[in-house]
Amino acid sequence: MSRLDKFADGRWLGWLAALGLFLLSRPYPGIYHDGRLYVADALAKLDPGGVGRDLMFVHDGQFGFSLYTPILARLIAVLGPSAATMAIVALTLALWFAAAALMVERLLADRPPALRWAALVFVVSLPSLYGPLNVIGFGEPYATPRGLVEAAGLAGMAAYLSGRPRRGLGLCVVGMLFHPIMGLCSVAAIGAALCLEDRRWLWAGLTGVAVVAVAGLAHLPIADRLVTIMDPAWRAVVETRSPILFPSLWPLEAWSLLSVQICTAAAAVFLLQGAPRRLVLGALIAGLVGVAAAAMLGERLSLILFLQIQSWRTLQPVAVLALACLALLVAELPRRGPAGLLGTSLIGLAWLFRDVGELSLLAAPSGLLLVAMDGKSRFTRPRLYMGLALGLLAVAAIGYAGLAGAGLANKLARAGRYSEGIVWFSDLPALAIAVAIGVWLALGRPTPPVMARIVGVGAVCVLAILLWDDRSDYIRARDRGRDQGLVAMTAARPGPVLWLVGDMESWLLLGRPNWSTRVQGAGVVFSRPMALEIRDRAERLTNLGLAGEDFIRPLTAPERRLPPPSLAQVRIFCAASDAPAWIIWPRWDDAPPLAAELAARDWTPEAPFTRDQVDRGALRALKASRYAVIPCAGD
Repeated sequence: MSRLDKFADGRWLGWLAALGLFLLSRPYPGIYHDGRLYVADALAKLDPGGVGRDLMFVHDGQFGFSLYTPILARLIAVLGPSAATMAIVALTLALWFAAAALMVERLLADRPPALRWAALVFVVSLPSLYGPLNVIGFGEPYATPRGLVEAAGLAGMAAYLSGRPRRGLGLCVVGMLFHPIMGLCSVAAIGAALCLEDRRWLWAGLTGVAVVAVAGLAHLPIADRLVTIMDPAWRAVVETRSPILFPSLWPLEAWSLLSVQICTAAAAVFLLQGAPRRLVLGALIAGLVGVAAAAMLGERLSLILFLQIQSWRTLQPVAVLALACLALLVAELPRRGPAGLLGTSLIGLAWLFRDVGELSLLAAPSGLLLVAMDGKSRFTRPRLYMGLALGLLAVAAIGYAGLAGAGLANKLARAGRYSEGIVWFSDLPALAIAVAIGVWLALGRPTPPVMARIVGVGAVCVLAILLWDDRSDYIRARDRGRDQGLVAMTAARPGPVLWLVGDMESWLLLGRPNWSTRVQGAGVVFSRPMALEIRDRAERLTNLGLAGEDFIRPLTAPERRLPPPSLAQVRIFCAASDAPAWIIWPRWDDAPPLAAELAARDWTPEAPFTRDQVDRGALRALKASRYAVIPCAGD
C-alpha cells in the first residue's frame, strides 16, 4: 500500500474533511449574538471610566463568575477587538472540534470507522440549536465561554467513556471556571450515568444536594438564592425580556425540537451497550430533570437561583449526542427490516420538520415506538411498508428542499451579497450531507476511490478557508474599534449615547456607555436594579415612538421600521435629567430628511449599514450610507 493510500485510509483525512465542514457550518459573523456581551465586558474592564459606566456593567450580576472576559480583555489590549475576537473564536472552535472527535470515537468505539466518521460529520454539520426560540446552539462561532465549556464537557464525556469518570468530572469543573451554568450540563450527564452504574454515586449526589440546600436555608452567599423568591416587578421584566427561562412560555416548536432530540437519543439506547448506553441515558435523564426543575422550581416557585441557573440548558449534551445517535440509527436500523426502516424514516421526517410542531411531535415518538418494537412486530407485506417509508422520506426531503431553497433565495436577495451564514442556516447544506451520508450508511456502500476522497477533502478545506470569515464590510470596520472622526465629532458632549438601531456601536466606535439598547437586557435575570432601569428606559423610548416593541420583547416581537426622530420627540426625550449626550440614528437611504432644528451632523461609516426590518407589512433590507448625530442632553 502506498503512502497516499495509507493517508487516505487513516483517520486524519476523515477528520480534516469533518473539520472543513465544521468551519463551513460555523462561519464567523464578527462580534455578534452573546459575543457582544463578553466583548463589551472586556472593553469595560479596559476602560472603566468609559464603557465601564454602562448600566449593564455598573449592575453586573454575571460576568464576575467567569475567567473568560479577563482573558479576552488582555487579548483585546494586545490585538484590538477585531483580531482578538476572531482569534479566541478560532481557538474555541478548534478545541470544540477536537473534543467532539474524541467523544464520538469513544462513544462508537465498537462500530466501524466509517460509522464513527459519519457520526462526527453529523455532530459538526447538522443543526445545532436546542432549547426554546432558536437562540442558543452548541459549538457556536461567537466570542462566548460556552464553546470552551462545551469542549471541556465533551472531553469529560470521552474520559468517562474511557473508564476515567473522575478525570471526566474534573474536566467539567475546569470548564465551570469559565461558565458555571454550562459546566453543570456535562456534570449532570456524566453524574447521572455514574448513578446508573453505581448507586454510591447517587447517594453522594443526594448528599451534595442536601448540603447545598442547608447552605441556602442558612442564607450563605449565593446559596441563599435557593430560597429567595423573585419579586413580581422583577419577574415581569424577566418574563418579557427572556421568555426562554419559563417553559410555559415556550412555543410549540421548542417542544417539537426537544421531542426530536430526545426520541433520537432514546432510540439509540436500544442499539448501545455499556458505558455509551449509560452516558446517553444519563444525558436524557439530566436534560429532562433540568427542564422539570426550570418549570417547577424556577417558573412555578420563582426561586431566583433556579431562574438564573437556567437548568433547561442541560439539554445541550442531549443535542450533541442525538446527532451522533442519528448516524447510528441510519446505519443500523434499516437493515433490521420494516420496523427499523419505518422508525428511521419517521425520525428523519421529524428532524426535517422540527419547526412544524404538531408533525414532529407525532412523528418522533412514533419512530421511537417502532424502534422499541423491533423484533416484536410482524408485517405481512414488508417490502410494501419499506417502500412506503422510503417514499415518504424522499417526498418530505424534496418538499423541504424546495421550501428552504425559496427562503434562501429571498434572504440572499435582501442581503445583496453572498453569505455563508445565510446559506448554511437555510439547512440546505445540512440536508444534502444528511441524505448523502445516510444513503451511503444505509446501503453499506464502499468508500469512494482514494483520489476522489483527497480531491473532495481538499475542496471542502479550501472553501472553509475562503468562506469562514463571513462578516459584512460594515461589521469588519465596526469591529476594529474607535472611529476617530466620530469620536472628534462628539467630543464636546461627554456621556452616554443612544444609538438607535444598533447594539455594539457606542461601545466599539465611541468607547462610551449605551443609554439604552436591546442587547443590554440579556442579563436582566441576574440583576434586579438593572432589570428595572432597562424596563423604564425602554418604556420611555417606546412611548415616545423612538423605539419599537422589539426593544422590550426582542425575542418575540419583530423589528419594525420607525419614522425618523421628530423635533417634538427629541425635545421631550432630551429634557429628562438623565438624557444621553447624543442620539445617533441611521439615515436610511430612502428616508425623508430630518428637521433642520435638530442640528444633526452627518457621520459616514466606512461601509453602509444594512438591517432587515418590517416595513409596510413586509420584511425589507434597509440601507443607511450615513448617520445623523443629534445633540441631546441640555438642548
